[in-house]
Amino acid sequence: MEKYKIASIEEMEKVKSKFTEVFNSGLTEVLELKTMRGKFWFVPPGEEIVFHKHGVQEEIYYQIKGPGKILFGENREEVVEVPEGSIVSVPPETWRQVINDTEEEHIWLIIGSPPIDKDGIH
Repeated sequence: MEKYKIASIEEMEKVKSKFTEVFNSGLTEVLELKTMRGKFWFVPPGEEIVFHKHGVQEEIYYQIKGPGKILFGENREEVVEVPEGSIVSVPPETWRQVINDTEEEHIWLIIGSPPIDKDGIH
Protein backbone atom coordinates (compact mmCIF):
# COMPACT_ATOMS: atom_id res chain seq x y z
CA MET A 1 0.00 0.00 0.00
CA GLU A 2 1.24 3.48 -0.87
CA LYS A 3 1.90 5.85 2.01
CA TYR A 4 0.88 8.96 0.07
CA LYS A 5 -0.76 10.21 -3.13
CA ILE A 6 0.18 13.23 -5.19
CA ALA A 7 -1.77 15.17 -7.82
CA SER A 8 -0.69 17.97 -10.14
CA ILE A 9 -3.14 20.80 -10.83
CA GLU A 10 -1.75 21.08 -14.39
CA GLU A 11 -2.43 17.43 -15.19
CA MET A 12 -5.96 17.16 -13.82
CA GLU A 13 -9.07 17.13 -15.99
CA LYS A 14 -11.30 20.21 -15.66
CA VAL A 15 -15.05 19.49 -15.50
CA LYS A 16 -17.74 22.16 -15.96
CA SER A 17 -19.92 22.81 -12.91
CA LYS A 18 -23.56 21.71 -13.12
CA PHE A 19 -24.74 25.08 -11.83
CA THR A 20 -22.46 27.85 -13.18
CA GLU A 21 -19.79 28.56 -15.81
CA VAL A 22 -16.88 27.53 -13.56
CA PHE A 23 -14.76 24.40 -13.79
CA ASN A 24 -13.37 22.05 -11.17
CA SER A 25 -10.96 19.17 -10.81
CA GLY A 26 -11.89 16.56 -8.22
CA LEU A 27 -9.26 15.42 -5.73
CA THR A 28 -11.30 12.95 -3.68
CA GLU A 29 -10.88 9.97 -5.98
CA VAL A 30 -7.42 10.91 -7.29
CA LEU A 31 -5.99 11.16 -3.77
CA GLU A 32 -8.23 8.36 -2.41
CA LEU A 33 -9.52 10.61 0.36
CA LYS A 34 -11.62 8.88 3.00
CA THR A 35 -12.53 11.52 5.61
CA MET A 36 -12.70 14.66 3.43
CA ARG A 37 -13.55 15.83 -0.09
CA GLY A 38 -11.56 18.24 -2.20
CA LYS A 39 -11.60 20.07 -5.52
CA PHE A 40 -9.63 22.70 -7.35
CA TRP A 41 -12.05 25.35 -8.62
CA PHE A 42 -11.24 27.51 -11.66
CA VAL A 43 -13.39 30.66 -11.66
CA PRO A 44 -13.21 32.73 -14.87
CA PRO A 45 -13.58 36.53 -14.83
CA GLY A 46 -17.17 37.58 -14.06
CA GLU A 47 -18.21 34.11 -12.84
CA GLU A 48 -19.11 32.61 -9.46
CA ILE A 49 -19.50 29.35 -7.59
CA VAL A 50 -23.12 28.56 -6.70
CA PHE A 51 -24.52 30.27 -3.57
CA HIS A 52 -24.91 27.55 -0.92
CA LYS A 53 -24.50 26.23 2.60
CA HIS A 54 -24.20 22.68 3.93
CA GLY A 55 -26.12 20.44 6.30
CA VAL A 56 -23.07 18.85 7.93
CA GLN A 57 -19.89 19.53 5.97
CA GLU A 58 -17.51 22.30 7.03
CA GLU A 59 -15.15 23.67 4.40
CA ILE A 60 -11.86 25.45 4.00
CA TYR A 61 -11.21 27.73 1.04
CA TYR A 62 -7.58 28.27 0.02
CA GLN A 63 -7.01 31.09 -2.48
CA ILE A 64 -4.31 29.80 -4.84
CA LYS A 65 -4.60 32.46 -7.55
CA GLY A 66 -6.54 35.63 -6.97
CA PRO A 67 -7.20 37.76 -5.02
CA GLY A 68 -10.66 36.39 -4.40
CA LYS A 69 -13.93 37.34 -2.78
CA ILE A 70 -16.45 35.37 -0.80
CA LEU A 71 -19.95 36.66 -0.07
CA PHE A 72 -21.36 35.50 3.29
CA GLY A 73 -24.85 35.61 4.78
CA GLU A 74 -28.34 34.65 3.69
CA ASN A 75 -28.58 37.92 1.71
CA ARG A 76 -24.90 37.93 0.68
CA GLU A 77 -24.49 40.98 2.91
CA GLU A 78 -20.88 40.43 3.98
CA VAL A 79 -18.13 40.72 1.36
CA VAL A 80 -14.76 39.29 2.37
CA GLU A 81 -11.64 39.97 0.31
CA VAL A 82 -9.35 36.92 0.32
CA PRO A 83 -5.75 37.68 -0.65
CA GLU A 84 -3.83 35.14 -2.72
CA GLY A 85 -2.25 32.57 -0.40
CA SER A 86 -4.95 32.99 2.30
CA ILE A 87 -7.29 30.38 3.76
CA VAL A 88 -10.83 30.75 5.12
CA SER A 89 -12.77 28.24 7.26
CA VAL A 90 -16.55 28.13 6.88
CA PRO A 91 -18.97 26.20 9.14
CA PRO A 92 -21.75 24.19 7.46
CA GLU A 93 -24.64 26.54 8.34
CA THR A 94 -23.04 29.66 6.81
CA TRP A 95 -24.35 30.76 3.41
CA ARG A 96 -21.42 31.47 1.06
CA GLN A 97 -20.55 32.26 -2.55
CA VAL A 98 -17.17 32.66 -4.22
CA ILE A 99 -17.21 35.37 -6.89
CA ASN A 100 -14.68 36.67 -9.39
CA ASP A 101 -15.19 40.33 -10.27
CA THR A 102 -11.71 40.76 -11.75
CA GLU A 103 -10.24 40.32 -15.25
CA GLU A 104 -8.15 37.24 -14.32
CA GLU A 105 -9.05 33.60 -13.64
CA HIS A 106 -9.09 32.69 -9.95
CA ILE A 107 -8.09 29.27 -8.62
CA TRP A 108 -9.29 27.93 -5.27
CA LEU A 109 -8.65 24.71 -3.37
CA ILE A 110 -11.81 23.83 -1.45
CA ILE A 111 -11.79 20.97 1.05
CA GLY A 112 -14.80 19.73 3.01
CA SER A 113 -15.28 17.28 5.85
CA PRO A 114 -16.97 14.94 6.46
CA PRO A 115 -17.12 13.73 2.82
CA ILE A 116 -20.90 13.76 2.37
CA ASP A 117 -22.31 13.72 -1.17
CA LYS A 118 -25.22 16.03 -1.92
CA ASP A 119 -24.81 17.91 1.38
CA GLY A 120 -25.08 21.31 -0.30
CA ILE A 121 -28.23 23.41 0.11
CA HIS A 122 -28.86 25.91 -2.71
